Amino acid sequence: MPSADRLPPPPAVPVRSPPVAVAGEAEARIRGLDGGPALDARVHAPPGASRVVVICHPHPLYGGSMHSPVPLSVARCLSDRAQGRVAWARFDFRGVGESEGAYDDGRGETRDALAVIEEMCRRVPGVPVSLCGHSFGSWIALRAAARDARVERVLLVAPSTRFFDYGDEVPRFAGPTTVFIGDRDELSGVDEARALAAQLGADLRVFEGYDHHFMKSRRAMAEAALPVIVPEALSP
Repeated sequence: MPSADRLPPPPAVPVRSPPVAVAGEAEARIRGLDGGPALDARVHAPPGASRVVVICHPHPLYGGSMHSPVPLSVARCLSDRAQGRVAWARFDFRGVGESEGAYDDGRGETRDALAVIEEMCRRVPGVPVSLCGHSFGSWIALRAAARDARVERVLLVAPSTRFFDYGDEVPRFAGPTTVFIGDRDELSGVDEARALAAQLGADLRVFEGYDHHFMKSRRAMAEAALPVIVPEALSP
C-alpha cells in the first residue's frame, strides 16, 4: 500500500485533463468485478486484433485520469500505428470522472484494472494482453499483471518507487517487464528505477532530459512504448 507519510497532501479538488477523443475509440461502460464499481472507458476492439493493451492512468487523487497526457499519448500512438491490429482500452479508476466508487488505496484500483482486462478479453478472446501504466498506474499494472495469467507483458512508465511498494507487497510477475524513466524525474531517480528493474528482472530505458510527465516529447515516449507493449505491431 502507499506510504501515507511520504505522499504529499492531495488537492481538495484535483485538476484533471479535459476529455479527448482518439480515432477508433468508442465510449464504454465496464462492469466491475463481483458487483464492484462500473467504470467509464474508451475502447477500441477491432475484429482480428492480435493483442489487447490496457492503459492505467496516474494517481486519482492528484488529477490522474484516462485523459492524462501519458495514457492519451500511448492511445494516440496505438491509433496511428496499429489501429487495425491491436485492441486497447483506457479507463478511469473508481471515483474518477464518471466511474463509480471512491479511491481505495490501490486495492480497488487493481480490481478495476482486472475488470477491464476481463472485458477486453471478452471482446477479443484468446490473444495476449499487455498492461501499460504511468506513475501510480504502473504500480496498479504490475499488481494486476501478477493476478491474471492472460497478461503477457508490462510497461512501467515513471514508476513512483518513493511512494509505492513494488517489492514484497506485489506478487511476482514473470513475464517481460520494461521500465521507462526520465533522468529528470522528480518522483523516482534513475538509480531507484535501475534498482527496481534489477529486482523485477526488467529492461530499463532512461530518457535523457525527460521529467516524470515526459513533457519533452510524449510522442517520442509513446513511439518507444509501441514495440515494448505491442511487439508484433511493427512486424510485416
